[in-house]
Amino acid sequence: MDNRQPQEIDLVKLALVLLSKIWIIAIITILFAGLFFGYTKFFISPKYEAISKLYVFNTSEKVVGQVSSSDISTSKILVNTYIVILESDSVLGQVCDVISEYQGKSGYEFLGNEEYTPNRIRKMLSASSINNTESFEVVITATDPYEAKFINDAILYFLPEEIIRVVKAGAVEIIDKASIATEPCSPSIIKNTVLGALLGFVISCGAIVVSSLLDSRIHNEDDLTSEFKDTPIIGVIPAFTSSNKKGTEYKSKESESSNNLKKVDSDSDDDDDDYEED
Repeated sequence: MDNRQPQEIDLVKLALVLLSKIWIIAIITILFAGLFFGYTKFFISPKYEAISKLYVFNTSEKVVGQVSSSDISTSKILVNTYIVILESDSVLGQVCDVISEYQGKSGYEFLGNEEYTPNRIRKMLSASSINNTESFEVVITATDPYEAKFINDAILYFLPEEIIRVVKAGAVEIIDKASIATEPCSPSIIKNTVLGALLGFVISCGAIVVSSLLDSRIHNEDDLTSEFKDTPIIGVIPAFTSSNKKGTEYKSKESESSNNLKKVDSDSDDDDDDYEED
């Protein structure tokens, strides 16, 4: 009859196991944090943002002191339309032409020699409404802060004229021009290092917990009592180990028999030698 009880997860036991392996967890956590730090620091190119902000008018004529709620509502609606025009090939194509004119000139090395296309700039561009108002921002993300500002300024140069050409009305006013970023917007070394440490901690703890749950060996008397609760323990056989203290050493019977056999063989060889001499 099988007296084993259904296996239960002892949270206290798992906590003690994790505590006993805390040095392994610490090493793996530090290792992962170092790997993420090194990869972020040396293998990921930093990126910089150039951000400009614009205000939308629903008419091309700006009349001071005559702004109604309907004008504001119309301007909010026009924001999405202006963003579509901003991302069009007609605007970005003109930006590409300007970039190609300055490429190779002294002081514009940040533009490189690779050809710019509307699709390439579109991947660097993002535009969205600011807090659901009649204002929106244009963000250019690039690996060089001067490159990001140059493209953003070129967009602001061509956008107002293109809006009037397409919409036949309305206009934009620049609130803030893009500035040269002094700090990269991504990647975040601190964030990635913390994520690496957290990942290492979770993996190490998970591996130790799974290994402990899959370990079905009996390590001590408590393991027996927890596994066979209805079966009494009759006795415990201690484990003997060799000891050299005070010249005493415990040996197995097989070892003693082997040594005695070697001694008998040695004595027999000596007797044969004596017999030959006689």
